[in-house]
Amino acid sequence: MTQAEFDRFANTYEQDLAKSLAVTGEGREFYAQRRIGWTRQCLTQLKYSAQSILDYGCGDGANVRILAVSFQAERVLGVDISSTSIHVARESYGSAERQFLCTSEWTPDGAFDLSFTNGVFHHIPPGEREACLTAVRRSLRPGGLFAFWENNPWNPGTNYVMSQCEFDVNAITISPREARKILSRAGFRILRTDSLFYFPRQLSGLRPIERWLRSIPLGGQYIVLCQNQSSS
Repeated sequence: MTQAEFDRFANTYEQDLAKSLAVTGEGREFYAQRRIGWTRQCLTQLKYSAQSILDYGCGDGANVRILAVSFQAERVLGVDISSTSIHVARESYGSAERQFLCTSEWTPDGAFDLSFTNGVFHHIPPGEREACLTAVRRSLRPGGLFAFWENNPWNPGTNYVMSQCEFDVNAITISPREARKILSRAGFRILRTDSLFYFPRQLSGLRPIERWLRSIPLGGQYIVLCQNQSSS
């Protein structure tokens, strides 16, 4: 998707996403909290502290707020290709600790403990993905972590939700296997892959068993947690 296309959806993103998620019985906040909570839990298990966080492809900035609160971070920077989205994010969530930049204004500086992205790379043309991942890696300090979240094309529910979403019309999905390959090629060391979101609200009574399904790559979304191997 081009900058112009992202700009077109910037002011209706919330409504468009709510419409596509309606079939799951849950809203955007539920999934955002679960993703970020699981990311924090993974870092806690590694005894890793993230005080500076990059949200790559931050859109309207809602995740930046949740990341800042969840990690009690000193600094969270959101970057996005869409200048209109960045304007919305600054107006809604900007502060001294929460900042926003267009990718055209941003230079990776190796300063972040954690980079986070959610549902962004299926919008990036396959030929451009490795360059974007390299930029994310260069944003991290040596040994820094990258939480790569994507929609799972192996899940029928995910495919249906995406088919109902206007801004996913031209998306090219990425399987967990493919994600690990492109992350490795970009210089990351894969630490773990977890699969989440198996059951909609209508089957929420089954959600406690998801803890035993994390390693089965069939959930609605997955995370590949990986580490910057660069020493500089």
